[in-house]
Amino acid sequence: MASRGFIGRFAVLVVVLVSAGALTGSANAQLLGGACGERELSRPFMRWLDPMQYTLVPKGNFESGTSGWTLKGGATVVSGNEPWKVSGAGSRSLYLPGGSTAMTPPVCVETLDPTVRYFAKNRGIVALSSLLVEVVLLDKYGRPVLALPAGVHTGFSTWHPSLPGVALLNLTAVLNGGKANVAFRFRPIGLGAKWQIDDVYVDPLKMG
Repeated sequence: MASRGFIGRFAVLVVVLVSAGALTGSANAQLLGGACGERELSRPFMRWLDPMQYTLVPKGNFESGTSGWTLKGGATVVSGNEPWKVSGAGSRSLYLPGGSTAMTPPVCVETLDPTVRYFAKNRGIVALSSLLVEVVLLDKYGRPVLALPAGVHTGFSTWHPSLPGVALLNLTAVLNGGKANVAFRFRPIGLGAKWQIDDVYVDPLKMG
C-alpha cells in the first residue's frame, strides 16, 4: 500500500510538472550561483517531460551572431527558428552542411556529468543523415584537451527537441576550484548529411 501511495504522489507530481510546461523557459528563469558564478537557469524542455534546469550556452540562440563559437566547413547562421521559441522571440538558427563542424564557446560546469539539449532539423536524407555531438574538455587557456561522444542524433525534417546528450567525464584531476570548462561540438555525419540547430542549452549541474 505504501508503494501505491508513493506512485500516486509521483503521478500527481508529473501532472503538475507537465501542466507547468505551458510556461516558456524565460518565464521560469532563476539565477544559480556557485564556483562558476551566476548563470540564468530555466526549464525549456518542460513540455517534453524534462523538468531539469538548463542554461543557454553563450550565443546559443544565434540571434546576435556566433561570437565565441568555432565554425568550420561552411557552418553559418541562417533564417529559421525553432517554433516553440523557448529562449524568446527569434528568427535565426545555425546551418551545418556536410563536412562542417560547430563548437560552442566554453561552458563552465561543476560536476562530472555535463548534459546538452537543443533543437534540430534534419535537412539531409533522413535515413542516412545523423548529427554527432561531442563534449570537449578545455584547459585553462581554452585549448581542447579531450573529446568524448555525447550522443549521435537522428531525427526528422521538421524541428524537434533532441534527447539529452550526456558525456561522463572524470574531471577530478582537472577541476579548478570545483569547476571546469567544456565545449560542445556538432558535426553532421552520413551521406548528404546537413542539419540546422537552435537554442543550445547545457545542464551545468547534471547529476548521474
